[in-house]
Amino acid sequence: MEYTIKIFPDPEGDGDYIAEVEELYGCSAYGESPEIALQEIETAMQLWLETAKKHGKPIPLPNSSKIQDPKKRFNVIFPESLLKTVDEYRGKHGLKRSELLASAAKQFIVSSQ
Repeated sequence: MEYTIKIFPDPEGDGDYIAEVEELYGCSAYGESPEIALQEIETAMQLWLETAKKHGKPIPLPNSSKIQDPKKRFNVIFPESLLKTVDEYRGKHGLKRSELLASAAKQFIVSSQ
């Protein structure tokens, strides 16, 4: 998958670079150069995805996939307490409600096959 990777100088000013995966909340790596940070983020991404799968967490789609895939709006009725839990989770993980629910549905379907 083609996730969005941002590389920038460490704001603490020690000469290192930070690489972050925009779609994977908390996935980051460091390196002495942008090239090393990019190499390190590949490992961090792999570990992030493996850990999410192991713990049954939803895996966000890359932004490129979100743009290309047409969307269709529909209404869903949730128990209020479940919707509150969904919103708390998505807030902690930097997701939109629709992204979380689509990812959870996809994961459920894939794991059921």
